[in-house]
Amino acid sequence: MEVGWLRSQDSAVVHLYRDGQDQYGEQMLEYRGRTELLKDDITNGRVSLRIRDVRPSDDVQYTCFFHDSEHSLHQACVLWNHPH
Repeated sequence: MEVGWLRSQDSAVVHLYRDGQDQYGEQMLEYRGRTELLKDDITNGRVSLRIRDVRPSDDVQYTCFFHDSEHSLHQACVLWNHPH
């Protein structure tokens, strides 16, 4: 199984999870140490990405994708949630 979050504008890797492990080596440097894939409900097909220390440059459109041996899904997502 592979789950990933990409910046839609340039397809750069924000977070990648493959074969049961986070793949930080493929992640953009500006997101290193700031992302966490929330996998509590992954067996039901639900995941979320948390970005810490949010910056103005994070206010972009993202694409989430899921692949396994039987399914493939790509979905445009907006993650920006500005704390008040």
